[in-house]
Amino acid sequence: MLKWLFGANERAAGGPEPPAGARQRISRQSLDDASRIVHIPELNFIGHQVRSANGRFILLWRDGNDAGTVGGARQSGLGRYYLVDGDLVVAVGQVERPNDGRVANNGTFTLNDWRFTSELCGMFLAFRADGSPIITRTFAANIFDSGLSDDGRYAVCQACNAPNSEDSSRLVIFDLEAGIETGSCVPESGWAARYEFPADRPVVRLLYLKGEGFDYGLDGTFLDRDTWVEASLAKGDVYLVQKLFRATGDAPSPELANRLLISLDGFLVNADALDPHTRALALKLKGACCEILEDFPKALRIYDAALALDPKIGVKRRAEQLRKLTGS
Repeated sequence: MLKWLFGANERAAGGPEPPAGARQRISRQSLDDASRIVHIPELNFIGHQVRSANGRFILLWRDGNDAGTVGGARQSGLGRYYLVDGDLVVAVGQVERPNDGRVANNGTFTLNDWRFTSELCGMFLAFRADGSPIITRTFAANIFDSGLSDDGRYAVCQACNAPNSEDSSRLVIFDLEAGIETGSCVPESGWAARYEFPADRPVVRLLYLKGEGFDYGLDGTFLDRDTWVEASLAKGDVYLVQKLFRATGDAPSPELANRLLISLDGFLVNADALDPHTRALALKLKGACCEILEDFPKALRIYDAALALDPKIGVKRRAEQLRKLTGS
């Protein structure tokens, strides 16, 4: 009884016992598995892993309960994560549904918590190498993806589309050294495939599957917008042209309207095999550009061509107004 009491007092004086697995060493054979899914027998763990760029730190996480009886979408059973420095577990924790882990060269790490609820929501979490929290940011939307600079200074995450939510499609940028959110935006260039943090300037670069990359300032300002506009127009993609048109409040400058016309003409040359609605949309946009350039007879002819393809394309009233204006 005395031994039990003294033992209890000793633990109380030294603080709470560390979580299971903390300060435990793991065999290199388990850690050197190059696959994304790993088995760590010492931790009774099967889950995901990601390494820091310098190879020092490994972040492990499992979107399932400790018993291994339930995983993925569920209503209970906390997931678990571990941070390993070399072969030593230095941080352990639990959140509802840990996913998309990132770890920096200094051990700073991030996770996206997909939460138990079926509602559109998520939580972005950032921690120091000792497991202490830096940032907890909740979203009224699911989280699409995240990024972390190699030095652990900056992080980003972007939400999925969530109708009627102010977080819908929002990209949020964090300075983890200062422990603050520095800015956010809904990127005109869309959801990125991955993120870079150039060492020579304070920006976040959004990278896309076709190799394109566009810089955003830490406050969310789109720094490479002109470059993106030119790249989008060069593609001749009618939906990108529509997006550019709307970004101006449906009132592009005459200079931009001319550039849009060139892009739309290039699209329409090769659009014969496309569905009538898509071709009609391109004609609708072309007619709108002609209106901005005050070539009203040409705009009317193009609107009529669009209506012949798709009577519901949305320019019937405008065509009638132009018919009266031009006396056609």
